[in-house]
Parts: sequence; C-alpha cells; structure tokens
Amino acid sequence: MGAEPTVARVKASTSSAEDLPPGPSRARILLVYPIDATFIQADLAHLRSICEVVPLEFRGSRDYLSLLKWLLRVDVVYCWFALEFAAVSVLLAKLVGRKSIVVAGGWDVTGIAEIGYGRLLRRRGRLAARVACGIADLVLAFSDWSAAQVRQIAPRARVRRAYLSVDLDAFRPGSKEDLVVCVAHVSRQNIARKGLRTYVRAANLVPEARFLLVGRLWDESAEELRAIASSNVTLTGWLEDAEFKDVLARAKVYCQASFTEGFGVALAEAMASGCVPVVCRAGAMPEVVGDVGLYVPYGDERSLASAVREALQSGRGMEARDRVHRLFSSGARREELRIAVQEVGRASPLIASASGSVQPAVVPRARR
Repeated sequence: MGAEPTVARVKASTSSAEDLPPGPSRARILLVYPIDATFIQADLAHLRSICEVVPLEFRGSRDYLSLLKWLLRVDVVYCWFALEFAAVSVLLAKLVGRKSIVVAGGWDVTGIAEIGYGRLLRRRGRLAARVACGIADLVLAFSDWSAAQVRQIAPRARVRRAYLSVDLDAFRPGSKEDLVVCVAHVSRQNIARKGLRTYVRAANLVPEARFLLVGRLWDESAEELRAIASSNVTLTGWLEDAEFKDVLARAKVYCQASFTEGFGVALAEAMASGCVPVVCRAGAMPEVVGDVGLYVPYGDERSLASAVREALQSGRGMEARDRVHRLFSSGARREELRIAVQEVGRASPLIASASGSVQPAVVPRARR
C-alpha cells in the first residue's frame, strides 16, 4: 500500500457517528474517513484509548451536513487523506474555532504521470491537498517520504512523520514454506503501480516456489496476468483475515515490486509475519524495509527472480519482524496520536488535561 483507497485489505465497519460516548471528561474527536480500511480502524482504536471519538465515513457531498453537525460538538477533526472532504473539514474547523489533524502521504499527495497515478495529476486534487495540508493544525505523514510529498504541495504545512503500525500479536510467523506473496488489488492501474506483471513474470523464472497474488480482482487485468503466468502462480482473490494471516505466516518471502508506496501496510504485516521482503528502492519502501530485505530495480523480472531465490534461502525473516517491532508497533503509533491530540489542543484545557504530560515516542529514523 501506499495507504490509499486501492489498498488490498479492508475491514467491515463497526461504528457510526451515533457511537459518541457520554461525558465531558475527555477530548472529543471527529474521525472522518473515505474507506473503512484496516489502518483506519487501527487509528480509531488508538484514538478511542485516549479520546471520545465520533467515526464518520464520508461517502459523498450528502455527508457534509453531518460533518458540520458533528464538528460543532467536538474539539478536533481528524481526517484520513488530504482529499476534498478534508479541505472542507479544516476550513470549517478554522471558522468555528476547532482544531484539525490530517493524515496524508499516499495517493492523496502524489502525482506520477509515468503511471497515471495520484490525485495531484488533477487540478482539483492539487487544490484539495494544498488546502487540507496547508490549513490543518497538524499533518501526520505516514513516512519521511510522505512528509516530503506534503511539503512539496503545501510548503508551509505543519507536518510530522508518524509511521503506521502493525499488530504484532495478530501477525506472527508460522511454519515456513517456499511460498512467495504479493498483496494488491488486481486492476489496470495496479498492473503498473504495483509491478504485478513483473511479479508474475519473475515467478515463471522460479518454478521451485509457489507465488500468490492476494487481492480483489477488479477488472480484466486479472485475465491478462493469468495468460502470462506459469503453473506456480495463483491469483487468490480476496482472502478473509484468518486465511490472509495464515498465508503470510507460511510465506518465506514477500514481494512489493511497486513504482512507489507511501508506506506499505501489507509489506509491514508480512515482515511482522517473518517474511523476507523484496522491494524496489522507491517511495517509502526503503524506510519500511531498511537493511533486512533485498532491493531490485522497478520492472526487472530477472533481478526480482534472483532476489526471490536469495530471500528464500536467507533465513532473515525474524530480522524483518524485529524491525517492525522496533519501528512500527501499535504502541508507537498510539503514542504518536496521543501526542498529536495534545499538541493541537494545547489551547484547550479539556484536551490538555485529558492527554496528560507525555513526551514523543523515541522512533529512530530508518536507513535509506
């Protein structure tokens, strides 16, 4: 993933805006999001441990009235992705004296003409990102690479890196097999962005291992991949959570042959599961992988095949898991969010007293 609306893992909604807990003792946050993805649900759980939260899934212009109604009843609006609804949210927050936080750093603040990817390729997307990031009291970018993207579109943005997280209790290594996994929706756009054609062609060169491509099959591009795939390649389609975690637990290698990623949640989940990562040196992937994986040029199936073979024999899966534990744990993310809420709410005695006295989590910068 660059964390964005084409992410392969999505969780069913469990909350609505009517779930606001009673009582004035803690800060109240309106969490506005466009998709019900696992990383957003994780933030919801983290925020609920420190605040009262109103989760509002924004589905279109008809939800602006609800957004305004709830904004008037909370202390902070917290928007996932620097999209149009986030731009409107931060503007309204400014007008009615509320604070705002925007989480950004993937599809929403990217524009890559070579692969036709990113909201910044359109004027409307550029304007939304510039307003959302430029006016928000704080922008939480989910990687250093993402923070740089934010600063390009909104040079005066108050932006800080806050890595996304993985539940290390949920993603654990199992009995390993000669199994290679890639997680991505199979779509025309992802053929290029996720390097799916390269992944399938590399599998043809490593017949001794099985290769799985896990994710929804959105269009005819799935048939294109099947047409060039050898018998050791399976397009699984969507997997339920238990089966997905089991696949990662059994896999020795995880491939992310992407043109770019704003973070890579599935990549980090695979590393937590003891998979050796094989990735391109692009976007935020070097931040996530560091020195525990292998790097290949984008679009080079022979290099990818060679790296996969090396990774299958490397036995470095526990090093990958240790890196996730050090940098991308749920506890580190929760602490970053607690600090962010306190930081934007310093002028509010309610928020400051609810958050308590905290110091930033010590998260060393990843090697590039």
